[in-house]
Amino acid sequence: LQAPVLEMNLRGLLVNKRRKAKVIAEMQGKLRRLEEQLDALIREGIGVPNLNWRSPKQLKELLYDVMKLPVQKKRNANGIYAPTTDEKALEKLSQYFIAEPICNHLLALRSLGKSLGFLSTNIDSDGRMRTQFNIAGTVTGRFASAVTDFGTGTNLQNVTESLRSIFVADPGMKFCNLDLEQGDSRNVGALCWNYLVEEFGEAFAGA
Repeated sequence: LQAPVLEMNLRGLLVNKRRKAKVIAEMQGKLRRLEEQLDALIREGIGVPNLNWRSPKQLKELLYDVMKLPVQKKRNANGIYAPTTDEKALEKLSQYFIAEPICNHLLALRSLGKSLGFLSTNIDSDGRMRTQFNIAGTVTGRFASAVTDFGTGTNLQNVTESLRSIFVADPGMKFCNLDLEQGDSRNVGALCWNYLVEEFGEAFAGA
């Protein structure tokens, strides 16, 4: 795999800069609207002004001290279970009626933040975004990818559908999607069927 992976690393993906700027502007607009809505919810509904939703400390105070919601904990870097406001915690807390609109806004804001972070990734001078594929990156045999050795690019393996529109195919080339729905499950089913027919013969096939 070294040769094709090296070629992918070197080639990268061509970025449509105009489309990229448009998507960034649209997402920034959505981010501002969500921030205004969240600020109104917290200020008028709970009476807490000027909350910084990016601050884990302020979110913990709001959710656990002010709203008295069940404290969600997670093991920290020191191996100690401590209060958290990560994605899983917000998803659990959103099940509570009084917390649902606030948690949903926070989750949406964080998702938009990640998308904007991806769109802000440095691209190379030739207008292409590259990644550094690691052939032995995971124990399962899948690739891993990250920033290139030159400090540009990012992980290009998990690009959401809403962000793929910034990439365009090279002249004379086209993109295609080769991911089959339920492909793995169907393959396993076919293998099991062939094995059972071979093992038990026509009696099983006729049944």
